[in-house]
Amino acid sequence: MTVYDLIIIGGGPAAITAGIYAARKKIKVLLLTKNWGGQMAWAPEIDNYTGISNVKGLDLVNRMVAHLKENDLEIKEGVEVKKVSLKKDSSLEVRTGEEVYQSRTLIMATGRTPKKINAAGEEKFLGKGISYCAVCDAPLYADRVVAVIGGGNTGINTALEAAKYAARVYILGYQPKSSADQYLQIKAESNPKITFYHNILTHEFKGDNFVSAVVYEDKNTGEKKELAATGVFIAIGSIPNSSLVKNMVELNEKKEIKIDCQNASSVKNIFAAGDVTDVSHKQIIVATGEGAKAALNAYNYLNQMKGE
Repeated sequence: MTVYDLIIIGGGPAAITAGIYAARKKIKVLLLTKNWGGQMAWAPEIDNYTGISNVKGLDLVNRMVAHLKENDLEIKEGVEVKKVSLKKDSSLEVRTGEEVYQSRTLIMATGRTPKKINAAGEEKFLGKGISYCAVCDAPLYADRVVAVIGGGNTGINTALEAAKYAARVYILGYQPKSSADQYLQIKAESNPKITFYHNILTHEFKGDNFVSAVVYEDKNTGEKKELAATGVFIAIGSIPNSSLVKNMVELNEKKEIKIDCQNASSVKNIFAAGDVTDVSHKQIIVATGEGAKAALNAYNYLNQMKGE
């Protein structure tokens, strides 16, 4: 069986950058990903990535992946990692269904998954009017009324994307006021299609075959109300995809992988980068930098093990 120097799990900006930097060090690298881009792929517009302004998330993903594939590394796309094991000799075993791979080091760059609100009807209407990705699905709701659950950055970005197509967009925010960046709030407030409802608790999604209404509570009065909407985007943030190593490395209270300044976890040959870690500021440019650091530090670790 081939033993890799480094396996990278993930397909977002941290994983892609780690792949580029590791490949340039001429070590044997395998990158495993189910899909490309992570949360970046859902961004309707990115205007804070240095050197590239006003770019669609998917376009930036495609540019990064094209750059990655110019390098000498092995890539397995469309695969889902099922299990990661640490062997007695400290090597790592990574399983993807029937395939098993071995490596001396690992970079976890698995990103995050959208949070669910666990309201009644959420699972029932998923894909039937309820979505977590406006970039993917907003065009489906042209000239319709859409509700966005969430008043933070994710929620407002989602509302702005939905407003390109929908007749009306209602933002249902849990907090008394939006927690989004000021410039996003200004953009949303100046859009005549968008209406804010603050201090809202979403209780239920109603409908027959497809969602048709949102039942919510006004937390100021305790009154329950119903908003007619044939499209709903749930945009309340995300949770880290750390379950593969949850029994191996130390996690914080948010289930993020705790890393040191060299991107090493509590297990010396498992590194991590990007939004799955406890590094603050979940930004694309931060993830790319962390991916580069993780690859360089994994390379340094390999050299130390060789006594170089």
